[in-house]
Amino acid sequence: MPTKARTGYAGALAAVGLLCLVPMALDAPQRPAAVAAYDRLNDVQPHRGGAGLSVFPTGTTYDCTAGFAVRSNSDPSTVGMVTAGHCFTRNRVLGSGNDADGAIDFGAVTVVKYQKNVPNGTQDMELITGVPSQTGPQTYAPTLWADPRVPSAIRVVDTGAASLGDSVCYSGMVTRTNCGFAVQTLTGGKSCSREPGHANDCTIGLAEATKPVSSGPKPGDSGSPVFKVDDKGNAIIVGMLVGGDPSRDGSSPQDAAVVFHTLQQIESPRGLNVRALTQRP
Repeated sequence: MPTKARTGYAGALAAVGLLCLVPMALDAPQRPAAVAAYDRLNDVQPHRGGAGLSVFPTGTTYDCTAGFAVRSNSDPSTVGMVTAGHCFTRNRVLGSGNDADGAIDFGAVTVVKYQKNVPNGTQDMELITGVPSQTGPQTYAPTLWADPRVPSAIRVVDTGAASLGDSVCYSGMVTRTNCGFAVQTLTGGKSCSREPGHANDCTIGLAEATKPVSSGPKPGDSGSPVFKVDDKGNAIIVGMLVGGDPSRDGSSPQDAAVVFHTLQQIESPRGLNVRALTQRP
């Protein structure tokens, strides 16, 4: 399972490890008969951010988390989902579906921006787009799984830039929605792989947010959407999780951290050259 270690701006936070909603009437899911439940590990169409992703089909083994829905700037007819670049290789076909033995098509990785064996890489992102299947090409919605919040799915109504001091959330398939992280730096965060033989796979220039004496991301949360919550409970996308720090080492709880690509880095021509989808009211 892909993992990334957080080594960000504040050395006092121990680098412990990383990372590799029932919806409201947001849309009508196409639910296979084999799926007994509809949730972030059984993410039927239209696919949402925060869903568990696996190499298709792999039963109940999950590797990373879906970020948020986007549209390609170079080809506006292409809609897909972003996740972390260290998660999957290009052309890898992905699935979901705990109850369907991983047999829910999710899409295929078509673009990877990730620098291996580079101590100071600047990109860790990739794009997933739909592929033909027995259920037809996949579709992606501007909504996020947000359990244990209620409702368990929330709308993406806007995008924005993170600012110092902002309170942000992430929604990962392992630790689920975790809020209350205060942005400490927009460019000083760093995340390195914890996979054997890949200790020099590091990404710099990332944003970082911390939460006092708490728990943070775990392996499998990589790629999670990072967002702010507006006064109506909707999501405003500000980035995508790359690395982090669970923050609990034995009986000594410490501050937790999330390290993330800003939305601007992902949307830029140097990034994935996409635009995040929203359901603007």
